[in-house]
This record gives sequence, structure tokens and C-alpha cells, in this order.
Amino acid sequence: MTRTNKASGLAMRVWGSLPQGVLALLLTVLGQGSPAAPMCVIDPVSHQVSQEIGQGGIGGTGAPGSRLNGPVLASNGNGGIGGTGMPLRVPLAGHVLFVHGSVVAERSDGNKRELAQGSAVCEGDTIDTQTASLVQLNMADNGQLEVRAQSRLSLDTFTLPDNMDGSERFSASLAWGSVRAVTGEIGHVHKELYALHTPLADIGVRGTSHEVFHVPIASAGVPVGTYNRVLSGKTVLSSAGSSLELLPSQAGFVAAKDVPPRRLDRLPPALAQPAALPLAFNWHSPSPQNAQGNVQSNVPSKVDEEAAGPVFLKPLQTVTRYYGWLPKGPEDSVYVGASQDLDNNVVRVGGVASNRRNGSVILLDPVWGLPSAAADTRNGFNFLTGNDTFLYDLGSAGVDGVTVVWGLYGNTADIDPVTGAVRPVDFHHFAFAPAGLTPMPTLKRLSGTVTFGKLVGGTMLTDESGGVGGQVNALSIDMQFGPQVWVTSYQLNATDSQSRNWNAQFNGRASLRDFRAGRLPLTAQCSGEGCGSGVGNGQASGAVIGKTGKGVITSFGLQTTSGQTVAGAAVVSRP
Repeated sequence: MTRTNKASGLAMRVWGSLPQGVLALLLTVLGQGSPAAPMCVIDPVSHQVSQEIGQGGIGGTGAPGSRLNGPVLASNGNGGIGGTGMPLRVPLAGHVLFVHGSVVAERSDGNKRELAQGSAVCEGDTIDTQTASLVQLNMADNGQLEVRAQSRLSLDTFTLPDNMDGSERFSASLAWGSVRAVTGEIGHVHKELYALHTPLADIGVRGTSHEVFHVPIASAGVPVGTYNRVLSGKTVLSSAGSSLELLPSQAGFVAAKDVPPRRLDRLPPALAQPAALPLAFNWHSPSPQNAQGNVQSNVPSKVDEEAAGPVFLKPLQTVTRYYGWLPKGPEDSVYVGASQDLDNNVVRVGGVASNRRNGSVILLDPVWGLPSAAADTRNGFNFLTGNDTFLYDLGSAGVDGVTVVWGLYGNTADIDPVTGAVRPVDFHHFAFAPAGLTPMPTLKRLSGTVTFGKLVGGTMLTDESGGVGGQVNALSIDMQFGPQVWVTSYQLNATDSQSRNWNAQFNGRASLRDFRAGRLPLTAQCSGEGCGSGVGNGQASGAVIGKTGKGVITSFGLQTTSGQTVAGAAVVSRP
């Protein structure tokens, strides 16, 4: 299998920025038939880190080749002809997607560097997070690591060849704290070559999203030990020569060295609660820097008058108490969401396209760029975050020339469009494409029926029990293009945190307006223990995104006649 570099909104396009003629010349001079895996270049004097494409230098001089994401290194007498004094080169492991608070990467020689959005991370780095800090890493094999507050994670081994030939390796060690890991290509193609270690246990994966906690000092309700909870896929927790397989929503525990692992009914509540941190994802181009090189905040210097007074209710009532000062998303941004209210056992689905004459609006957190509120006065769909909203899940990708972000909030709210009452919402799934809505004239120039069947990504699912986990396994959406654009088929398969299997279908004809408003009707089936009647219905919302209409963002909610529910959001694309 050939490795690909699936660029997200913040990922680096390693070779694509070079003109083809220059690329061919470089490969000829370097004597390489194809680009080598990107490397971290660590200056022996300044200890600064930059990224290099390939290894060595032109003619073997040891001069660094083309670099992205990092300062040009001053040699200070190092380097030189013949490779003397060459900077240290180690495999590039990934980049920082977002960071909050103080996060440091330390090398084995004791040298440290502060991590910022876009920073390279390298094999051999140890990541340290302080109190109220957090960092999310996009790994070079398209996996993700979220290192949470007061944690220490070492990237022991990261080997990613051009071809997945069995030489690839991923190994990391969690000394203390917690990490959430989503496996990339290494964990999917050669699962046995992926491992995460703690002082007490070893954890292998089977294509997985999981959380690992290592607690070296006991606290109230949390005994010393290693904890592992599976969100999707499965893991194998090993200790003392014994192994325990864990499935979605299951948790395992190792209490001490040389003690076999055992299954837990649930994680200790203190571990199960997410940290109340503002998680930073900025869909903008890299933040402007001041003269000192520090990233400037994009908090507006004054209230944006155009953003004041977003309409959430009918008729023309406004909510401005907390949200009137937030900046709007750029023109032609589009958003879909699914809000799950556990007390009333309902899921509300809908979508919003910004800057439409009906007063629809998407408002953004001014620091992190994530959606904080959205409303469409025509279809009555809305949501808003609060001061204590949690972000459970976050992902991003590039689709057809635009950036897409998806995530899962907890403890949000929406507003009843009839009464104006604020309604608490336990979970809110979203997919957001800033400036990503495909113009209708572009869609009308297309013809025929096409299938959006490649799953780009999606949120962890939520269900009526309050469980978070599982995933969308497959999603296919058919559209008929021409003077009128119709959704003709919607086929979904997903697994929730209780390992129940959900299928949902639509076959017919629905307009894009109805699709975005959450009025695409679905028939639903649930199979597995705890599915009740096993049959029901649901709704889906969605919108076409991309420069040429090659992506769809969608949200959905399903419910059986006996009350079982599931909700999520996803992104799919077409050739």
C-alpha cells in the first residue's frame, strides 16, 4: 500500500508546492526516484527544529534540502562540505494541530522547545503538558494523538516508509497522565506494529480510537494503575503475560506490575469527565505574527456590528446576551448539526448556510475559530455553546480545496423556535466548512447521478444511554445533478458505544434545501442487544461542499419505536 499525505487544513503539502520541473531536477541531483519520508532537522547549536524533505544534501554536502514548517537554520560553523557537522536528522512524526496552555517537547539531551500550532514533532520527542494544558497532534500517518493536561508522552519510534512494507513502526510511552489516540495508517495496515506503553501495561490496537490513562499516585476514587477505554475498534491490554481484548465502550485496568489486566464496568468518574478546556482549532491561514514572532490573538479589537443580533427565533426575536459580539463565519460557510436531548429522548437535526437573505448565521469563537452558535430562521434549527461546554471530539480534513472540521460538543443548548425557551442539550454533533459551500451555479453545470461514498471522517456517536463511542462504518449518498439538484439515496451503517449496529436508508427525491434543513427522512434498523423493537426512523441534514462539489457534510439522528437513539455527523467525498 502506498502511503499518501492526506492534507488537513493545517497539514503541510510536502511536495505539491514545488514546480514539476524543479521537483524532477532535485530528484535527479539527489539520486532519488521518489520523495523520501520527511525528516526533522535539529540544529546542533540552536536546537531549533525544522522539516526536511528527504535526507542528506545536494552532492552529499550535508546541506539541508527543501524545508517546510520551520526556521532556516544558522550553521554557526556547522554543516560544511563533506557532511561535517551535519544537523541531527530523525523521522518527522507529525505536526501540532492545536495547543492550549504550556506544552513542551524535550529531547534526550535535555533540550526543550515550546510547541505552537503548526510545530513539527519528531521521533524521540517527549511531550509534557502542564496544568490546564492540552495538545493535539496530527501524525504523519494520518493518526491523531491528544495529550491532555499534566501528562508526559514519549514518541519512542515512528517509522513511515514510502511503501507500507512491514518496516513501519509506531511506539509511544505514557509515563503519567492521559492520551486519546486515533490510529493512522500504521495501526490500520500493520496493527501488530503499533504499540502504546505505560509503566504497567502494553496496549495494541485493531484499528482504533481509544483513551489511555496512567495514574501513578492515587486520588479520591481513582486507584493507582493503567486504564484503557475503547471508543471505536478494539484494543488488546497486556500485562503479566495475560491479554484482555476490549471492544467499543469497554474499559480495562492494570493495577500493578505483574498483575493481569481486568475489565471494568466503567471508568472512575474523575477520568470519564473531559477537561473543561477551550480546544484550539483555527481554520484560518497561519496566524499573523508580531515582530517578536509570537502568534497574535485574532480576538477582534472592537465589537463587530454586523455580527450583532443573530436571529434564533420566529418571529424575528434575537439572542444577543452572550453571542452578539462574536465574529461571523466567512461568506458561504456551511454547518450541519445534530443535537441530542437525553431527558426528552429526542434528536434535532438541521443545517445553516451563512450570509443568506433569510438571516441565517454561523458565529465563531474569536480565539479558536470553532463554531460557537448557528441559526437558520427559516427552518428553526439552532444551537449555542455555553461557558462550560465540553469538546469531546475534533477532526479535520481537506476536501476538494476546502477545509472541513467536525466535532462533538457536550453540555450545549438550543432554543425552541415556537416558545423561545432555552433547552439544554446533552450532546451536539457538527460538521463545518468555512467558506466551503459549493455555489449552486457550479452544481447545476454538473450532470448525471454521482455517488459520494468515500468516508472522510466523522464524530464518535452518542446514544440514549449517554454513551459516547463507536463510529460511522459506511455512508453513501447519491445525488442527481442538472438544472435541479436532488438527493436520491442515503445509505448509512454505524456502530454505537453499546456495540449495536445501525442501518438507515432513504430512497426517493429530496431537494438540497430540504436536505440542509434536516428534512431528509430515514428508515432505521437497530440490531444487537438492547435494540428494543429494532425498527424506527430518523432524519438527516447535509450540504455539498468543495470548489467543484466533491464533498458532502451531513448529520443524522435515528430512533427506534421503543426509544433507542443514536446521533452523529460525518463527511463523505466522491472522485
